[in-house]
Amino acid sequence: LGIDPSTLIGKTLTCVRRSRAHPSVTLHFADGASFQVRVVGYDPHFRGVPKTLESDSPVLNPLSGTVDVRLTVKHAAMITLADKAFQVQPGRGVYDSAGSGVGRGARESRWTQRHAAFAIKFVEEGGWHCIWATLAEYDEKDVETCVFRNFADVYVDSLHPPSAAAPASAQAHADAASPHSRTASPAPKQAQKGQKPKRRAWRKK
Repeated sequence: LGIDPSTLIGKTLTCVRRSRAHPSVTLHFADGASFQVRVVGYDPHFRGVPKTLESDSPVLNPLSGTVDVRLTVKHAAMITLADKAFQVQPGRGVYDSAGSGVGRGARESRWTQRHAAFAIKFVEEGGWHCIWATLAEYDEKDVETCVFRNFADVYVDSLHPPSAAAPASAQAHADAASPHSRTASPAPKQAQKGQKPKRRAWRKK
């Protein structure tokens, strides 16, 4: 599914944009090519459990939703992460005075979920930049309480091939607000609520 991330090696990244409406991040390069990080199985018309792209990288997760850079790709690959997922089964007991929570007797199950993530490294910077996908649902009576958290695979796909004459700025390219469109995208979503499980070591697939 998608392209081999190693095809990005040697390209110069000039702009990164996150979509606010969909779980996608678009990468613009100096040669006019654009690629998008997407969630496997995501359908903009039938979204199911809310999905979000997460990253600990300021490059792949710009605070303003868009960041202009000039970074040469040294390595790029799909990797496998192992994270703790969980689900809370609501209890039949009494809720608190505000009607919040999942009730007494709630049961929680946890398991290790292996999932594909995208990792990239630049000539100008040390260390890897990684991005992955999460799925989360919250209690209907207490939106601060996460009752389900899991992880999904991501992949990288091509939006635009390299142009004959590279543009002066990646801003000339329209961001893809949807994984199936090329409409400009506004600012990104806020991060998912709830604490992210402790990250595990990853390996290349």
